[in-house]
Order: sequence, then C-alpha cells, then structure tokens
Amino acid sequence: MKDALGQRGEAIFTVLMTEFHSESGPIFKPQFLGDKWQYVDFIVELVGSRSIVPYFFVQVKTTRTGYTKKLNRLKVKVPQGQINALALYPAPTYIIGIDEIEEKGYVASANGEHLTSLSSLSTNFPINTPNREVLWKEVNDFWSRYKHTDLVSQFHDPDWR
Repeated sequence: MKDALGQRGEAIFTVLMTEFHSESGPIFKPQFLGDKWQYVDFIVELVGSRSIVPYFFVQVKTTRTGYTKKLNRLKVKVPQGQINALALYPAPTYIIGIDEIEEKGYVASANGEHLTSLSSLSTNFPINTPNREVLWKEVNDFWSRYKHTDLVSQFHDPDWR
C-alpha cells in the first residue's frame, strides 16, 4: 500500500504542477527521477525563462491521515536526515505534502531554513495558481543571480566542430 500511496501522491503532484497557467500551457515541467534517488523525487524545470533553464528539486510526501486539529497542518513525516540532505543541494529544494484523499498539495522550502525533523507540514502554501507564480518567480530569481561561466573541460573533443 505504501508504494501505491507514494505513486499516487507523485501523480497528484504532477497534475497540480502542470495545470495550465494560461492558454500557453503549464509553467512547470516536472520529471520523476525514479525510485533510486534517495532524497529527491523530481527535478522540475521552469517553462518560459529567457536565458537559462532554471530548475528545482522536490521530495513528495503523501498521506491519507489528514490534518492536525490545532493548526490544520498536513500530517506527513520527514526525518531530519532527509531534510539535511535536501538542504545540501546547491539549488532550490522543496518538500511537497500531498493530501491523497482531497488531492491537494502544499509547498514547504527545504533550503536550510529549518534543519529539524518534520511531523506535519504547513498548509499556508497550497499548490494553486498564485503560489505557482510565486514559486516560479522565486526559482527564476535564484538562477538569474547565478553567475554562469563556461566550464573548460578536460574532456573536450578536438575534432568536434
């Protein structure tokens, strides 16, 4: 059942992130990385950026257990080791909580702001049109500040023209 729940949550995440933002289509292109990746489930590219292809990493946590009574937080668990590992990626990283029953998703940053375990996830940032726009801008702004320099590789092919 755990695999089925996780797979369903990943599918819900993909549907939520690829909703058409305008007549042009979705603003995100998620790619599942497979079950072999220990801490990251998806790499998500931004659609429509001008100069580079910005991206971010996502770990999806799915539940059928609902919300906390006191603060209405989604009941998902993320161990401290997983949060620490996500924060080590030199790119934007997020934990996505999926309420499988309601087919809703919520976004939380995993960029090192909090490096403790998580027993429930805030529902302040549902995956909806306004928050997808904020996420797109946040990730695009991060990569636009990145100073891109061409790699001078030791593995260049002298006959490649």
